[in-house]
Amino acid sequence: MTVSEIIHSYCVKVNNGSGVLVNAMSHEYSYVLTAAHVIIEKQGGIIVHDHQDNPITVLDVFPQCLPSLEQIKSEPQLYDFAILKVNFQEHIAQKFLPASELRDQSPLTLVGFPETERNSSDPIKDYTGHKVSVANQLIIMSLDGIPGKTTIQGMSGGGVYHIKDGTPFLTGIEFQMDGTKLEQQYGRVQCHCLAKFEKLINESSSAPMIPPYLDCFSNVRDRIFSFNVIDPSNVSKLKTELEQAADYLIQQGLTPPYKLIKKYHSDLLLNPKELNDLTTIELWTAYLEFIVISVLIDESLSADDIYLKNLERRRRLIYTSENANWIRSLEELLKKARILLDANGTLIVSSPQTTAKVLPDNFRLDKVINDITVVPNKGPFPIIDSVSSSESKILASYKLTHLEGLRNTCVVDIEDEYLNEQGNGESSQLLRKKLSEIIS
Repeated sequence: MTVSEIIHSYCVKVNNGSGVLVNAMSHEYSYVLTAAHVIIEKQGGIIVHDHQDNPITVLDVFPQCLPSLEQIKSEPQLYDFAILKVNFQEHIAQKFLPASELRDQSPLTLVGFPETERNSSDPIKDYTGHKVSVANQLIIMSLDGIPGKTTIQGMSGGGVYHIKDGTPFLTGIEFQMDGTKLEQQYGRVQCHCLAKFEKLINESSSAPMIPPYLDCFSNVRDRIFSFNVIDPSNVSKLKTELEQAADYLIQQGLTPPYKLIKKYHSDLLLNPKELNDLTTIELWTAYLEFIVISVLIDESLSADDIYLKNLERRRRLIYTSENANWIRSLEELLKKARILLDANGTLIVSSPQTTAKVLPDNFRLDKVINDITVVPNKGPFPIIDSVSSSESKILASYKLTHLEGLRNTCVVDIEDEYLNEQGNGESSQLLRKKLSEIIS
């Protein structure tokens, strides 16, 4: 799907206005974020249709006590937002970006159903523009082409997206033009930040506004251990054994992703500023693989909280959505390892790089370690720094590897070896042997 097709698939009509579908951490319902005035202005209930004009059932409304039109008109920034709880929409995979992370002049796209077009063959319209400001949980967006109020009438409640590297991130909900007088209402709109909706959901004691796959690892289980081999039958037994191990760990109560996010937060990421990566399905697919191979290497019978606590100073997974060669980041990885791991610990990198080497070259590691531990000379002659020497030994003790590199080296490159290990448990034990030769 194109970016436009993705964001259009989340766009809905709410009465005479617009709304945007988002994930709830539940398989029982989803949410529609919108502006409160589009719910109140129309008499006779709330009517919602998806982008293909199919009706969507409304189950509930937040807040329970909707503001009056007088309150909304007097203080729209305080009152003009609402959430509809609707029947579960399986296709939603909405990604979010806090408005606070938008840079100056960040490009934005407003999507909705303008009144003048909603009965046409092409009812959804995109208006591009850029961020003017973010303050007090309010985004001011400037629209290209300087459209007037009558042009975008009906787009209230529509989603505002920031497109980054071909991926759309929902960052706000539009609710009115920016300007008190009619002659001022051209080309600028006001949008609520997502934090307002998150607070409303929390106050309503409903499921958080995050993807359902963060609720349980069972929702990513079908994505794990996709070996790109020549003949899949060579590794079919191995894949089955690994998937069965994952099923067992999940059934035993493996800590769900959303709790791990709360526990580890930015420690899961190579770049701690890319917090939107915490909710990507790729991270949690990789993390489930990481847990399964850790249990295999350690010959553990479970991955309960005690096991995870003992594991976290010995072996960690770090994720990045960047496709760059992971070895470019050796310095950042070593510094991360120094914070997260005890001596002799292992740091496993997960990234989209499909051609990743399993290990960095020793000479590159030595150079980076030397750069990290070098101490400026404070005298005319070189001084042996015992602190620097001990630090070098700790950094040199770490094992740095890449998850894709492990997959290729330990399985893909030797797939024929697994053909001869089709007995019960033999395939996974061969993988354990190969992994243990590289990491501990």
